[in-house]
Amino acid sequence: MGVFSDDSREITCVYNSENYTDAQTLGYLQASKKGLKAIDISKQQLTGTQWAELCSRLGMTLHDIINEDEVEGDISSFNDDDCITILRENPKALNGAIVFTRHKAKQIKNPSTALSFIDSDTGNVSRNP
Repeated sequence: MGVFSDDSREITCVYNSENYTDAQTLGYLQASKKGLKAIDISKQQLTGTQWAELCSRLGMTLHDIINEDEVEGDISSFNDDDCITILRENPKALNGAIVFTRHKAKQIKNPSTALSFIDSDTGNVSRNP
């Protein structure tokens, strides 16, 4: 078991509230009937272990989740500890909100992509006029 919840009825969103796209992503998720745990990295720092788990869930490296435009220098020359420090000290460096449930995880760069985490209620809609 990881450091984040694995409740199948909960969506977790790790985002930067100072980023307009991340805030929009959170707005889409708030429309869900599932529970939502929102972690704003501009107000709450994650541990190295938490960042490692997020990357593991995504199948990505720490380098992959960082926006190179927000970092001075060549990101490929940084080690994992450097990347964690960058994310802690510069939340803007996160390249899109990270959204996950027990079985699915994505880094969201387009807010409407977050809709894939919301269960469709159309099965309960009558087709008869």
